[in-house]
Amino acid sequence: MNNHRLNILLSLATGILMLLLVLAGCSGIPVGEIKEEGPPEFPYQKIKEYIEAGDPDAALEEYRGYLEKYPDSSENRLLLARLLMAAGYRQEARLELDKLIGETGPAVDVLLAFSYLERLTGNPGRERQYLEDALAIDRNNPAVLAALGNLQLEAEEYTPAEISFMAALEADLREPTALRGLGIVYLNQEKFEQAVDIFGRAISADPGNGMNYADRARARAALKDRQGAVQDLSTAIELDPGFYWNYIDRGRHYLQLRTWEEADRDLTQAIAIDGDIFLAYVYRAGLYDRLDRILEAIDDYSRVLELNPEYYFAYAPLAVLHYTKENWKPAAEEFRQAYIHEQEEPSYALLSALSLIQLGESEGAKDYLSEALGSFPRDSWYSVIARYLIDPALEFRTINLANKEQNKLNQGRMLFFIASRLLLENRVETALRYLLLVTEIERRDLPEKRIAESLLSRFGYED
Repeated sequence: MNNHRLNILLSLATGILMLLLVLAGCSGIPVGEIKEEGPPEFPYQKIKEYIEAGDPDAALEEYRGYLEKYPDSSENRLLLARLLMAAGYRQEARLELDKLIGETGPAVDVLLAFSYLERLTGNPGRERQYLEDALAIDRNNPAVLAALGNLQLEAEEYTPAEISFMAALEADLREPTALRGLGIVYLNQEKFEQAVDIFGRAISADPGNGMNYADRARARAALKDRQGAVQDLSTAIELDPGFYWNYIDRGRHYLQLRTWEEADRDLTQAIAIDGDIFLAYVYRAGLYDRLDRILEAIDDYSRVLELNPEYYFAYAPLAVLHYTKENWKPAAEEFRQAYIHEQEEPSYALLSALSLIQLGESEGAKDYLSEALGSFPRDSWYSVIARYLIDPALEFRTINLANKEQNKLNQGRMLFFIASRLLLENRVETALRYLLLVTEIERRDLPEKRIAESLLSRFGYED
């Protein structure tokens, strides 16, 4: 599992859930009751709407307006501290909590709020201590147990986290944070059927949390239920249409289901939301490549490498596309980069040299291959082809060795380079005969096969 994404999800879910739990309970403050005498109505709905809209400052302002009319109480001050945290005023929140704990002592709700403050400031040790102090007062408190489970989950302590979440659910079967956390534990433990079940319960307890649908989709996909995954992701998108990752995930499933138009729509939407997420370009580039939308695929692969130069997997497919469009210079450079990052594929070096030869830089190709030969496996077909590209006089020997090659995959790849050299010499008939043999290679993603198919199509050969 992607730990970075796990932390993002936990951070989002924990922050929102804690605030909504506080708001929903309000520690005894009447919600929705209107009386002719007594305190004014608590502005629950407005505060909830502001929090869900991601505007805690507005929620804080609304609540402060209420506090001007309502007598001071520890419950009010606790909620004020939590809203201050949500709005980013952590020092002010700490001051409120310090006053509270000085007046009321270490109450569970105050300790829980302190733990959440330590979470926001990135102090897991102090966070854990506050939670343990709260459990010393009430060992069966479901909110505290769920918070402790989250902390253990983020530390990848899956067994202790499971124990904490299960204990929270023994106290409260519908504790939403514990249900969601237990589902994530099962995902990490690859207990996908249990994860589907638990996320179903989490959805029942908290139907407005789109993350539960998104993570149940992951469990369903692991069980090969891609249609179910798509349905869950569609619900998650309805609940939070601005979260780009759900579009990427659903787009990936559409790719697996071979529904190209839907995949294109989702990946494009993810890019529209955040144009700096390189993975959306990766998947869309692969889709455009498959659909022969070559120029668009080139643009997307180029964008991938612009955003993340370390994503070296993009070099080879980009180089292939440049080669098929006879963009020899970028093809040579991208194949060279591909070989730098994937030394186990000497064919990339051969393709880089072949691109230089196509560009008319035969001497540069010879120099490059002469240097690269030292890194090739000894007595391999790669070395045979490299020497042939350096010295075309070795043609007869190279063809003879290719004909004797027992491995059909290696033989086909050798014939590709021989055919490419023959095309440069305008020996088209023999070259095409070899290229047809190359297309019999079963590996569709192999650069030699893909380029061979492109070359054949120029001469009127179609699949």
